[in-house]
Amino acid sequence: MHNRGWKSVYHVTRRDAFRGTPINLTDRFHQVLHWATGSVEILFSHNNALLASPRMKLLQRIAYLNIEIYPFTSIFLIVYCFLPALCLLSDQFIVQSFSITSLIYLLVITLTTCLLTIIEIKWSGIDMEQWWRNVQFWLIGGTSSHLAAFLLGLLKLIAGIDISFKLTSKPTSDDAAVSKFANLYIIK
Repeated sequence: MHNRGWKSVYHVTRRDAFRGTPINLTDRFHQVLHWATGSVEILFSHNNALLASPRMKLLQRIAYLNIEIYPFTSIFLIVYCFLPALCLLSDQFIVQSFSITSLIYLLVITLTTCLLTIIEIKWSGIDMEQWWRNVQFWLIGGTSSHLAAFLLGLLKLIAGIDISFKLTSKPTSDDAAVSKFANLYIIK
């Protein structure tokens, strides 16, 4: 829509505009898989942010491109998760020697990450435990649903295999608010 000239504004409503998120982990991962596969399909189509019309602004292109390439981060996340185990098993460290410059880079990256975390927590208005749960879900989704979406997107691109999804169940009434988090951690 933005590619054809649609103009939009950011507006926060008093009530949530969209209700009904999946309440259990299985349905949440199916939803993440669905979103990530859509992102991969858009990236490999002619509607991607790189091929957009000149009417789309640079920041819009960057935002859409960020969403489109997000599932590809699962590859680097998998490598990042398995690299320490491979180093322990092979008895070799990935960095041969430390220098002052590399330690300063590591310190700057660590401090920047901590600062971004503090800003994110303050901006979103959540506490540390909620933020930590979100990071855990991101890591699990990144190593499972995003990786599966990447592979499914490649299968569709290379082999033309169509991807089918099951719809996720969502609470439909306000009665779900009574047992708001009752089934959150049930795996079907």
